Amino acid sequence: MKTWVYALVAVYLGLAGCAGKPKIMDVPADMAAPDENLIWSSEARRPGWTLEEPATENGMMRFVGLSGNYATEQDGRDDARRNSISSVVSYTGTLVRNKFERARVSFGLDSSVVDPTTSARDFERQLAVNVAKQVKAKNWYIEKWKMPTGVAYRVFLLAEVPQAAVDETVKGTARDMAKKAEQQAKEAADEIAKKQAEKAAAFWKQMQEQGLLE
Repeated sequence: MKTWVYALVAVYLGLAGCAGKPKIMDVPADMAAPDENLIWSSEARRPGWTLEEPATENGMMRFVGLSGNYATEQDGRDDARRNSISSVVSYTGTLVRNKFERARVSFGLDSSVVDPTTSARDFERQLAVNVAKQVKAKNWYIEKWKMPTGVAYRVFLLAEVPQAAVDETVKGTARDMAKKAEQQAKEAADEIAKKQAEKAAAFWKQMQEQGLLE
């Protein structure tokens, strides 16, 4: 587990410095990790958004990226951005898988015909590519820690991703699966297999129309 967890107490602590000067927060020795001390932070108190759950507002999906311990601030920023992308993919991948599963049941399709888990993985792979291009940094919060091995930076990023980018990826995945099902219907060996493939094609077309949210 990342050692930044030990710094949660910093939410309640902090000293306001003069303008332009570093802000320092002290963590009680009995609550901090052994041999670790918070020596500087970009804000006097850890912002409330660092503990936010994923949310959507005004067409933007918000996620918090957390970095590990890095020797430079830039490396911490890069890791926080990677982590925010991972959070977007993981969170929306679960939503998509659940959506596909509910729809599959309503269509009366067997999992061998429509596999929500496999389809969600296809979606996640494509989303990871799309999101990497569209993640925007809204806020940064940085901490500098004294560690047994030296100084380490921990970075928090409040990132935003357009809901439209996620929806387009869902629709693209569904569109590809619909084409695949239509081809399977044409190549079906018997009438039963053909009807199942046609129903699967109808299922994926509905998913394409809906996107992530109905």
